[in-house]
Amino acid sequence: MLFLLTSILALLVGLPAPQAAYYDTLPKGVRMVVMKQVQTSTINSAFDRQKQESQYFYRLDLNAKTIAEINTSFQAAFDQVKSISPEAYDQLTFGEYQAKGQAQVKVNGAGLAWGINNRLTIYSAFPYYDARVDLNVQRTKGNNYAEVADQLRKSGDNSSAQVISQVAPNLPDVNEGVVQSVVVNYLGYEPLGNWQAKGMGDVEVGAIYRLTDWDYSGLALSGGIVLPTGRQDNPDVLQDFAFGDGQTDLFVEFGGGLTIPNTRWSFDSFARYTYQFAHNRTMRIPESRDYPYGSEKANFEEKLGNIFDFTLSTNYQWRRWLSFSAAALYNHIGQASYQSPHQLGNEVHAADTEIVQQSVRLATHFSTVPLYKSGDFFLPFAMNLSAQQILGGMNTPKFSRYDIEFRFFF
Repeated sequence: MLFLLTSILALLVGLPAPQAAYYDTLPKGVRMVVMKQVQTSTINSAFDRQKQESQYFYRLDLNAKTIAEINTSFQAAFDQVKSISPEAYDQLTFGEYQAKGQAQVKVNGAGLAWGINNRLTIYSAFPYYDARVDLNVQRTKGNNYAEVADQLRKSGDNSSAQVISQVAPNLPDVNEGVVQSVVVNYLGYEPLGNWQAKGMGDVEVGAIYRLTDWDYSGLALSGGIVLPTGRQDNPDVLQDFAFGDGQTDLFVEFGGGLTIPNTRWSFDSFARYTYQFAHNRTMRIPESRDYPYGSEKANFEEKLGNIFDFTLSTNYQWRRWLSFSAAALYNHIGQASYQSPHQLGNEVHAADTEIVQQSVRLATHFSTVPLYKSGDFFLPFAMNLSAQQILGGMNTPKFSRYDIEFRFFF
């Protein structure tokens, strides 16, 4: 059920510099206000650990083996059934269920930036999330107690076989209500179903320093901090996901750009490294590797993997006020680690936490800043429209995202 990964936080609303060269900073004393909205497509599939795309679909056959893994108190009875008739043991099922899920996320962001001098710009970005998860759980097959009873009767005159064959038809039916009861009353989770939440994401505060004054090219260095202001994953809700990762991050970014003289083409590239500090959080203690849920909670020290981002883009300046760009983006998050007295829980929580995303982005940039500088327009502002698609990856949702951004200078 825990099908949405925290990699969806790739929707963080930052302050990149579309249209202007990567290394450009605000002039001294100039301020900028940014309003941005990010919308995802419906998210109903992901790339798994083998980098293969799979739907958010889960089928669970409540057979003897599955029930024994969930509750070991049944193991002795099932072992007796297996000793009498392996065929009956293999056939026994309490029913089959399937769960289908999809999600959609919208992020509204606000940003502020200020040119301290012609080389140094400081900024902050504030994302606000509106997320919804639709989870549909349906029973697709009933129990087969009667068939198993018949199989046991055919096994011979063994008295235990006869007793079990009489009990089997009277076993309780594991219907939707029973499943919800187990989830809520036994495991202590909130009921399965649709989920929706709104709230702040993690706030980013940083600075951009332009290193060079070269003609047609330049370099810049950035750095900053990401504060843990976003809501974290609730250990009592199976179908939710976090808007923040719960700990402080530090990042450094370096990049540059080149404009080809006497042409309308320019190229930019940058790399960013983020270190994620360890923190403590309350999590469920998994009962097994195959059943990563549990009725008890404990405190775990969580160290999320560090993040590496790389972007390569090109821009075509069609008019003074209009340009188009295309970019290739790569994102890698290292495997997380967990520390607690619960060794199995540490391993289960760390499994499949390494994340890779490869995506492309197309964008259109409209700006009145050149017109304002020449006196042809009264207001300096910019509008950027972009569409981004994840093409491949590992342990990450597959989705498209669409951005619209307004920038006002004063």
